Amino acid sequence: MRLALILFSVLTSLSMFVTQQRPPAICRGKSLPITLLPGPKMTVLVSLPLRFGGTREPPRPWVHSFPSDKPLRLVIHSRDEFSDFWKRLTAPVPPGGWVPPLPEIDFSKDMIVVSAMGSRPSSGYLIFIDGACEVDGQVEVFVSSVEDGCGSELGIVTYPADAVRLPRSDLPIVFRDTQIGCTEWLNLRKRSSHGPG
Repeated sequence: MRLALILFSVLTSLSMFVTQQRPPAICRGKSLPITLLPGPKMTVLVSLPLRFGGTREPPRPWVHSFPSDKPLRLVIHSRDEFSDFWKRLTAPVPPGGWVPPLPEIDFSKDMIVVSAMGSRPSSGYLIFIDGACEVDGQVEVFVSSVEDGCGSELGIVTYPADAVRLPRSDLPIVFRDTQIGCTEWLNLRKRSSHGPG
């Protein structure tokens, strides 16, 4: 009996050091399409996997940084709300710098979901919206974040963010956050480096 307890203790201790992969996500309801905000077409070298199948482009340059010291989750249902968001988003652009025009969004059909990490001490951070599912009378928005650039970061303050369009819904929005470790992030990048699907 004592030997069995020792063996159990050793195995339990070792299991704490095994890298945990995130379990595959299953939408228990209706999977919702994720669409990037309109803008110039970009050359994409790496695509990001979506939770319920497929891939998407990384956050566009004009929305991948949102000036907020604290994490932020935002759902935008109207042109006025979007205009206020866009002013905050583009406020850090120096006078005379290029500011992208406010994209045209049909808010009778779409809504915008924003996820921002807040201030980070280097460029080694990323956040992206990688799934949306209508289930149990709510919309679940899945957000993944990489908290460590795996040694490829620059020592500058950044404000990682993402903004996407989802089909309009008046249901409550619930954000489901997942942190991705360095090893898993590198593996995801390798598997999806063929471009968007």
